[in-house]
Amino acid sequence: MDSRLRGNDKILDYLKKYITGLIIVLFSAMLLNACADGDLSLQDFPINVDPGTIGDTTYIPITPIITGFNEPVDIHFGYDQQIYVADKNNDRVVQLNLAGAVVSYSNFILRPKKITQDRNFDLLVIASVIDTIPPNILDTVDVVYRFKLQPNGGILSGVTPTIAFRSNQPTPIPGDHGSFTGISTYQDNYYLVTRSGVNNSSPIDPDNAIFKIDRFDNTNPVPQRLAGFEVEGQGLLSLQQISGISTFTYNNTDLIYVQKSSNAAFKVQWCVYDDIDEIYTAKFEPSSGVDILRNGLMTEPSDITLDQFNNIYVIDSYKDSLYKFNSLGKLKSESFGGAGTSPSQFSNPLGVAFFNKTLYICDTGNNRILRFILSTDNN
Repeated sequence: MDSRLRGNDKILDYLKKYITGLIIVLFSAMLLNACADGDLSLQDFPINVDPGTIGDTTYIPITPIITGFNEPVDIHFGYDQQIYVADKNNDRVVQLNLAGAVVSYSNFILRPKKITQDRNFDLLVIASVIDTIPPNILDTVDVVYRFKLQPNGGILSGVTPTIAFRSNQPTPIPGDHGSFTGISTYQDNYYLVTRSGVNNSSPIDPDNAIFKIDRFDNTNPVPQRLAGFEVEGQGLLSLQQISGISTFTYNNTDLIYVQKSSNAAFKVQWCVYDDIDEIYTAKFEPSSGVDILRNGLMTEPSDITLDQFNNIYVIDSYKDSLYKFNSLGKLKSESFGGAGTSPSQFSNPLGVAFFNKTLYICDTGNNRILRFILSTDNN
């Protein structure tokens, strides 16, 4: 009798362990499906969504808020320690000092939308010009303007820009192309320009592209197109509605970009250069499980920037949120967001910059620039 009881006890123990294990497996599968599918939000992660509440590590707003803009769409902190804002609907670039006060305004420049600066302190601005498109149709065409600030004592006001690069540069297939959507410079003063459009059937010159242009703005016979990217599709290196690009301070090859197309499976991609095959490859793979590649986390990222530690900052205009990732692609708890008009909320934010522990965001819909500092640095 005792041996039979002991046998029954063993069977019961086995069944308990089996059922417990089955529950764990099913629960884990549900979690994985929840993460893989659906529209994730910042609330799905351990994130402070209200930067006004000081936690262990969270961003808090700096006052005063910088105003006086009409749809500011991009912001850049220059090597000259000045802040530059693309004030789109005022048709100008605004130069600010570290305190946020206006230093000067550019001459009229049609619809500026992206800004960067090289190590010669030349300002490179994507804007528009009125041009004639065959056959004799007036249209706006994107160009890259170069503002040489040094000869003017570092002041933007009064500088007459030159056109460094046009969207309808001579190419193997003539004709106009899509819009310029991002710009960033390397330490050797070469710079990248992203282009997005709907004409992507050409195997030679599709609209979706990343161009690399030398410091002399030389694009002859054709602009250099970076290799290794897919013009469409849902691959790791697809180029679908690129909305921002950033390079690295001490690197002349790597880049990181964001794309906002609903067809893009990966909204952010860090790309490294393969010297042997002379193409770009992805730094992160989906199999690694990094947050930065998590499907559904971001919807329409509009801009991206880096700090000195290669932490990655992405502003999402649709979710009115700022996402911060470390250099390993892990989502940080300092990420925050929320739609509204308070000092810690956004409305269609389109630009982001970082300098000296301070985060700058173009709160485009509210026509202002917001500044934030980590609570741990606010002492």
